[in-house]
Amino acid sequence: MLVDTKIVNAKILTVHGITSCGITIEDGKIHSIGLEASLPNASRSVDINGKVVLPGLIDVHVHLRDLDLSFKEDFHSGTCAAAAGGFTTVLDMPNTKPPTNSLLRLKEKIARAAGKILVNVGFYSDFPKAPEDFNYLKAEGAVAFKIHLLRPTTELNVDDDSVLRSAFKAVGKTKALVSVHAEDRSIITELESKFQASGDTSLAAFLEAHSPEAEVRAIERILRLIKGINVRVHFAHVSTLSGLKLIIQAKQAGLPITCEVTPHHLFLTEEDFLRLKGIALITPPLRTRQNALRLMAALKRGQVDLVVSDHAPHLLEEKMRENVWEISPGIPGLETTLPLLLTQFNCGHISLRRIIEVLSEKPAKVFGFKTKGRLKIGYDADLTIVDLTKKFTIDPSNFHSKAKYSPFNGWKVVGKPVQTWVGGNLVMDDGMITANPGAGRVIGVA
Repeated sequence: MLVDTKIVNAKILTVHGITSCGITIEDGKIHSIGLEASLPNASRSVDINGKVVLPGLIDVHVHLRDLDLSFKEDFHSGTCAAAAGGFTTVLDMPNTKPPTNSLLRLKEKIARAAGKILVNVGFYSDFPKAPEDFNYLKAEGAVAFKIHLLRPTTELNVDDDSVLRSAFKAVGKTKALVSVHAEDRSIITELESKFQASGDTSLAAFLEAHSPEAEVRAIERILRLIKGINVRVHFAHVSTLSGLKLIIQAKQAGLPITCEVTPHHLFLTEEDFLRLKGIALITPPLRTRQNALRLMAALKRGQVDLVVSDHAPHLLEEKMRENVWEISPGIPGLETTLPLLLTQFNCGHISLRRIIEVLSEKPAKVFGFKTKGRLKIGYDADLTIVDLTKKFTIDPSNFHSKAKYSPFNGWKVVGKPVQTWVGGNLVMDDGMITANPGAGRVIGVA
């Protein structure tokens, strides 16, 4: 038998540790894994010189922008950044301009993305106004729903508990998942108004407005609202240990919930925000060093389900404004997430097994991607090949993203993605994009 591709001189992580092997690919699927002598011949053989093959990484929290915000990022530049960062599948958030909150908007995004993407892309939908539209949106390709409690883009009144509970019930009937940005709007808007009225535009005022209490109260509210409803809820970018404890307790009580953390909440602190100013302004904001250390400890213990980039690019001038209330929140993260985690692996702070779990296996499981997240015969040939010992300095000017800045600028890291394969096709090789726009696939669409 002659298969399409054979990857030789490879290593994978098994229960016995990192083991030498080869992988063959046929029709975009993993055909076989094993000792090279046992593998079938192939039309193409690729020697990866002892590098480690991971199951393709999945980032479930990405803002690819495009549409009216394509000056910040578009589907091509964003998925080039994903490929360069080792991600083979990303999920795009709905708070674009215009927002993804109707069938028309979802179809518009899917059609626009199809000819531009380099990796697999799935789309969230905002909460639609009519309950019956949840089903239609899922049928047309929405992989999950998103509700932003602080800056909602849905037409629903997210401050009304009865409205929100009814919406969660409607999502539950579709069996889809809801991702929640949990920050209490009443707490934050009241303090923002007070500070702005007094002319306080300081970074300290921003931290006080986006207090840990605002996240905790929002998580408490959602946990209360979904009790008795059969709906899966995923808490986005949890930033506080107090909030994470509530989620852990609710999981133990049997609620079908999961959560994610970001590299910036793990590795940066309030001190970094005060030093870097707008470059490190995100919502929820950076917290104390002690909080970051405890989030990392919880990640190592398996109490955090996923790590996401929350890739949220803006123009540099939007990040450099003096008035803190006018700075656009968010940072690019697709090209730094894996190197930051591999550096932690090289320092002995987290296992490679755990990195694969939170970046590949668990995202596939939580979001129901049945043929992704594992190196297994018959699964999609989405592969992330890494050089575990490659040392380099993060330099945002080299990003494929349109956003050429990062709070991690200048950080020395160890471990780098060197090849990204999507559906059996090489899309990134040593930092260079090797596939044409449209090589990726929109997932969730029948």
